[in-house]
Amino acid sequence: MCRQIIHQNRSINFLHPFTTEQAILKFTEAGPSLIKQGGGRKTMWIAKLPSGEKPLDSLDMNGKETGYNDIVGTVQLSYHISSNGLHRSEVGKLIVDDRYERRGIARTLMDELHKEAKENGSTLCLLDTEAGYAEHFYIKMGWQLAGYVPDYALTPDGKEKRTAAFMYKIL
Repeated sequence: MCRQIIHQNRSINFLHPFTTEQAILKFTEAGPSLIKQGGGRKTMWIAKLPSGEKPLDSLDMNGKETGYNDIVGTVQLSYHISSNGLHRSEVGKLIVDDRYERRGIARTLMDELHKEAKENGSTLCLLDTEAGYAEHFYIKMGWQLAGYVPDYALTPDGKEKRTAAFMYKIL
């Protein structure tokens, strides 16, 4: 999924050249915090291929099989560690495989994220997204636009700076 997004030159924290190993490291570097209790913790949800469907082609940048052919979506939730921000949480990258868009996967992932954030005492959730890309989706889910920051992130090819939309949701 990261590969698809990078090939579409959308911002997702990676620059070319990009390897499967970099993606795995990015999504596993928070491993200890996934099980740590209290502030600073992260939770990750993974949406798997619906049962009975043929596995996806999952290739790295060199066209080699990755072995992760059943993952169709993911999102992360981080809890703040500062003493004045324990009521806040932040959405990591919500990613859904292009071949599985508009099937309710992103909505389901976000519904679970909202539920867990509330259960863990978060009353304010934050996120940023590339302007003009997913804002409408988040607004339909009750998120509010806080504003835009120009030149916030480089595109994966490193040639263009894109504007980010910052959003929040009162839980």
